Amino acid sequence: MAFRAAPHEGDDPGRGTVLDRLILDTTVLIRAERDNAALEEVIGDDDDVALAAVTAAELLVGVELADRRRRLVREKYVDKVLETIPIESYDLEVARAHARLLA
Repeated sequence: MAFRAAPHEGDDPGRGTVLDRLILDTTVLIRAERDNAALEEVIGDDDDVALAAVTAAELLVGVELADRRRRLVREKYVDKVLETIPIESYDLEVARAHARLLA
């Protein structure tokens, strides 16, 4: 699945920029977990997605803060996410590129 960002100055106005990989936001995965959606329902086989390292930390904080009733289920979900989706370093250079793509 290809995602398109808004065109930038100098780009062909009829086309957006094709992104090679989509960095998933924490809220997408939290919503899926709360809705009991299987990871396979959220991410297709052909989707090229990744997580920023900070997103992995945010998901793990959610496990640590979960009450007893939710913790085991959440931990299993987060473990599957972290085993399935590659983690990308997210330094200032990547943050600047990400901001340009989203602007």
